[in-house]
Amino acid sequence: MKKKNLYVLGGSGLIGSSLIERVSLENYKIINLDILKKNADKNIIFKKFDCTNLKNLEKKLLKIFEELGNPDCLVNCSYPITNDWINNNFKNIKIDSFLKNLNIHLGSYCWISKIFAEKMIKHNISGKIVMLSSIYGTYLAQNSENYKNTAMKENMTYPIIKSGISGATKQFAQYYGKNNIQVNSVCPGLIKGHVKGTRNKQDKKFLKRYLNKTSLKKICHPKEIADLINFLISDENTYITGQSVVIDGGYSIV
Repeated sequence: MKKKNLYVLGGSGLIGSSLIERVSLENYKIINLDILKKNADKNIIFKKFDCTNLKNLEKKLLKIFEELGNPDCLVNCSYPITNDWINNNFKNIKIDSFLKNLNIHLGSYCWISKIFAEKMIKHNISGKIVMLSSIYGTYLAQNSENYKNTAMKENMTYPIIKSGISGATKQFAQYYGKNNIQVNSVCPGLIKGHVKGTRNKQDKKFLKRYLNKTSLKKICHPKEIADLINFLISDENTYITGQSVVIDGGYSIV
C-alpha cells in the first residue's frame, strides 16, 4: 500500500507535534512545515515554512510539492501571531495589529487550504483537509466571568479569526465536495499549555472557573485532539465534511 503524503502545517507546535507522534508512519509520509524543527525523528521530513509570508505562499508550496509529492492530506494547526498578540484585548488593541493578525492567521489558513485543494483536484486526489478552529469561534464567546480579577484578558481578535475558519470550513467543503475532497475543522476547548504570546500558564482563578463550567472537569490534552484529527484524515472517515467538530469536555453544553 502506497503511503499518503500528509502535510502538517505547524507540526512543531503543541498540537502538531502530538499529531505527528500519533499517526502511523506505515500509512503516511509526514512532512512538517514549520519555522522551527522540533521532532528529531529522521522519518519525519521537515521543511522550513513561514505562513506569514503571504505573497510567497503559493510559490513556496508548489516548490515543496514538486520536491516531496502532491498532498493527500493537509492538517493546518499553525498559530501565527504578531509580537504584540498579548495586547489584542479590547483595551489595548490597535487597528494595525488587528488587521495584520487577521491576514496572517485567517488569511493564510484560507489561502493555503485553497492551494492544497486545487493541487488535489489537478492530480485527481480524494484528499482530506483539517483546520484548527476553536469553541470560541464556533458556539461561544469568551466568558467575561472567567477573566475577572485575573492577569488574563479577553482577546478580541482570536474569536473572529476562529469564526472565519469555521465559516471557511463549510464554504470549502461545499465547493470542493464535488471533487471528493473532505474539509473539516477541529474546535478544542481550553488546551493544557501556556498562554499564547507568553510563557505563562493559565491563571489559577481562570482555570478553576473554566473547569467548573466543564462537564468532565478536566482540561483538554493535545493527544486527545490529535486522536480526533487522526480519524478525520483516515480512510475510515468517508462521509464527514464541512463540520466544525467540538472537543471541549462538555464546556459548550453546561
